[in-house]
Order: sequence, then structure tokens, then C-alpha cells
Amino acid sequence: MRKILCLLVLLGLAVPVAAADNSPVVMNVKTYIYHQPSCHWAERCTKNCVKTTKQEAQAKGARACKVCGG
Repeated sequence: MRKILCLLVLLGLAVPVAAADNSPVVMNVKTYIYHQPSCHWAERCTKNCVKTTKQEAQAKGARACKVCGG
């Protein structure tokens, strides 16, 4: 019974993390840095930025912004 409870708790914690990877981000294709859409640097980026998901940005090798955390 205890093992089942621990498994359910771990699964419950894993689901929100997976959902967060599909959150929308703005990725600069020149620097390969992704930002939250509300980030100051995302708002200033116009020429080299594309809207994508966090998961896709990470798959392309982009890293999170140091200001907003992506």
C-alpha cells in the first residue's frame, strides 16, 4: 500500500512538469535563447525571434534566459 501511495505522489508531481514544457516561449534563432513572452528581452526581440514551445526550443538546443528563466 505504501509503495502505491509513493508512486501516485511521484506521478502527481511529474504531470505538472510535463505540462510546463509545452508553455509558449519566444526563441531568438540567432542566439538560441528562449524567453517567457512577458520578458523584457522577448518584447524587444523582433527580427530574429519566433514563437514556439519550451520543449521545442530545448530540443533545438536553446537555453533559458537568465533574466526570466524561460
